[in-house]
Amino acid sequence: MIDAISFENGTLGYLDQRFLPLKEEYIKTKDHQEAIEAIKTLAVRGAPLIGVAAGYTVVLGINSFTGSKEEFPAFFERLIADVEASRPTAVNLFFATARMKEIYESGFENSSLEELFAAMRDAARKIHDDEIENCERMARHGVELIRRDLGETLKTRKLNVLTHCNTGTLATGGSGTALGVIKQAWKEGVIEKVITAESRPLLQGLRLTAWELEQENIPFFSISDSSSAFLMQKGMIDFGIVGADRIAANGDTANKIGTCAHAISAHHHGIPFYIAAPVSTIDITIDDGTQIPIEERDADELRTIFGTQVATPTTPVINYAFDVTPGEFIRGIVTDKKAVVGNYREELPGLFA
Repeated sequence: MIDAISFENGTLGYLDQRFLPLKEEYIKTKDHQEAIEAIKTLAVRGAPLIGVAAGYTVVLGINSFTGSKEEFPAFFERLIADVEASRPTAVNLFFATARMKEIYESGFENSSLEELFAAMRDAARKIHDDEIENCERMARHGVELIRRDLGETLKTRKLNVLTHCNTGTLATGGSGTALGVIKQAWKEGVIEKVITAESRPLLQGLRLTAWELEQENIPFFSISDSSSAFLMQKGMIDFGIVGADRIAANGDTANKIGTCAHAISAHHHGIPFYIAAPVSTIDITIDDGTQIPIEERDADELRTIFGTQVATPTTPVINYAFDVTPGEFIRGIVTDKKAVVGNYREELPGLFA
């Protein structure tokens, strides 16, 4: 079993994903600043898992508080600000901190700090449990949609699926979002083979998704990010499915850089391209993708690979971590509540009812 994240006896445990698949290193910490750094440096990554980690990081922070009740509001405000500054694009992080702020605002006046902290610990655990259940529901809804869209092809053969970055247990704590759908489809005999795009510059598809598929004994092969259009042209890809870090009200979706190119190629070739993400990833306060904040990361992530210099230190670099795929190129958005196909501006708000 892959134990991507855990929280026991006031200690956060996580699998440091920066060194996979060459090294499996599990870290344990009670220091909320160390947990924030793990989120910043992608030791913990994937939008749903970031949300889980954010909840537990707030708990680590309040566990370290030794002041009076009068001093706590200022401490809590700084703690939340530090957690929220760790990754600006993944909305699940803000979903988790909003839940903690809600408990604080509703319980601070009438509760002791001990009671307030207990409620926050319960909330963090529930965020984690909910993500695990969300993955199971997404998997069912996703397979149903794939069967509906590609039923004619399935009458004659199994399907080959393209995915990008990592959206499995390492990104969620459960079976996964997009990769959870793929795993379920494999179990049901829908999938023949998985095609994992490498996902430069940090190679999450080549390092992490490939590693997870090996653990599950699911057939796959990896490709360079720029290969997908050619494979579609050759008829080697039947559909694509990826995760998301934030989805706007019109269906525009921010995901790991390179996703938009896959989606445009799929649209051109008449191949369904799906998003799988929990409802917590949808931000209906953002009208479209132009309003999604896109994180720009350190240039050395591109200039080096695992510490090996592949370009001069003076090479100018633009290193956006995400791109935005317009909703028009997305066949359907699979959530834990249901799969929404088109008409996102009207359908997505209903998921919050």
